[in-house]
Amino acid sequence: MTGTANEAARTDRDLREEIELLVETATGRVVTVADLRAADGELDRAGVNSIGYINLMEVLEQRYDAVIDPEADPEHLYSVDSIVRFVRARLAEGGRA
Repeated sequence: MTGTANEAARTDRDLREEIELLVETATGRVVTVADLRAADGELDRAGVNSIGYINLMEVLEQRYDAVIDPEADPEHLYSVDSIVRFVRARLAEGGRA
């Protein structure tokens, strides 16, 4: 199975958990998966700071070829779920795994 096929087979829950871990890593573990879940996945409420957002945007681009423009499309960085929707759409357009 190709990377794209693997991504298509991945459930939203799997992708959500992966993105939670990416947020944790992007913030230097300042924001944990538990913090995200306690904040209903909202990045601001969980404590993601500006450096964390920059790191997260970089890792999303590297991992999924998904480029988020925070000025044009800030809603994509609102929550874990909004990132999942954005990544899903990007993968459907032919992004990579």
